[in-house]
Amino acid sequence: MTTINPKTFIARLSACRDYFAKIYSVSDLIDQVLFADLAISQKRLPSKLDKLELTDKMLQQIKDLIAEQITSGMSQKEIDAKVHPAQELDWLLTNFRQYLIERYGMYAYISKDWAADLLKYLDGRPALELMAGKGYLTYAVRNLDENYPIIATDNYDWSSRQEELKPVTKVVRMDALAAIDYYSKKGQAIIMSWPPQNSISDWLIVNYLRQQHFYEKGGELILIGEKNGVTGSSQFWKKAETKEIYFLNHNWSNFDIVKDQVFTVS
Repeated sequence: MTTINPKTFIARLSACRDYFAKIYSVSDLIDQVLFADLAISQKRLPSKLDKLELTDKMLQQIKDLIAEQITSGMSQKEIDAKVHPAQELDWLLTNFRQYLIERYGMYAYISKDWAADLLKYLDGRPALELMAGKGYLTYAVRNLDENYPIIATDNYDWSSRQEELKPVTKVVRMDALAAIDYYSKKGQAIIMSWPPQNSISDWLIVNYLRQQHFYEKGGELILIGEKNGVTGSSQFWKKAETKEIYFLNHNWSNFDIVKDQVFTVS
């Protein structure tokens, strides 16, 4: 099992939910994922996710359930069939983020809990989102406050890869530096989530903001990403000054092995 099929992913997860229905801790964890998917599919803000992993206690309960179903005289093929649902569930939980990327184009998981925190943190400051992708972050802010002064921009370089996925809110087609020039305001917050690894655009943005005296004018750059991990260029993490924003990390969903966090950058 190595390939994500967005069309069958949820059906497979639902089958696991039925199979492990009597193990409430496991079925509750699966329900979190199913409810999150349902919310996103209906353009509602999903809830914060717990860590999507099977604990030692869950694994023991699963082993006990499987053991009850294995009888003497079973062939190895029959035994493998009993074990398969546990392997399937572990794989599906591990790959939920990849499903979100391929099904919805959602790289950073934006929950309603975290969006409410972001709105409080911004505290009325005008905001500009760079590299907005499908616009999930800006959509979340607008969902909570439709009149909030936030603008989403993106150069749409993803459109050739995911043509069928349309933005969930208005995203202005514009290069990041051009967007800074056009929409720059004193005391503004600029938000950048999950910048790509294969580009130094994140470092170019920081350097440009320094040249424009953005920080001296009361501006703040907010970044969502995994430090020295799957997001951002090595130049950025080496040369930019980053500091965790504890208020915005409280409800941030670290649900898999990716340790993405929220930083203020200078």
